Amino acid sequence: MRKVKVYLESSALWNLYYGEPGADLIEFCFNESEIICFSSEWSSLELARGIQKRVNQEEITQIEGENLRKFIEVDLQTLVSKRHLFLLAISHENIEQAKNYIHTYNLYSSDALHLATAVQEGTKGMLVDDYHFNRLNRQIEEIEGQNIWSITLEIQDFIERLNN
Repeated sequence: MRKVKVYLESSALWNLYYGEPGADLIEFCFNESEIICFSSEWSSLELARGIQKRVNQEEITQIEGENLRKFIEVDLQTLVSKRHLFLLAISHENIEQAKNYIHTYNLYSSDALHLATAVQEGTKGMLVDDYHFNRLNRQIEEIEGQNIWSITLEIQDFIERLNN
């Protein structure tokens, strides 16, 4: 496999930290030297919101939520310091392009911002666990040149798609 850039949308990161399906694929990406993983700083906000949502639903306690938030923040910084993950800043250009994607693809603002950031960085594709992206896979690939991959892919299937 040759070096390839992959964008991890916040739903993919969430599955890693909340132990949902697809976590093994994200771990594979972090540990594979030929895969360069990107996400945006915006993802940390979405992860914090995911935690608060679980607290609000009484799925976890406030203390568990706070501990999970701290763990995720430290782990993300560790991944960044080890160069397993690059967290991209959100630029004015990303925001302007995201506005276009909202109109073109009828995306939620956060999804549009992730897509804009991934396209600007020149990633080959995005790993997501998000219906809104998966339903637009072909359209986004044809127009933006950005693959949308579900994190539920088997690792071997993912490797094949990276090599195509």
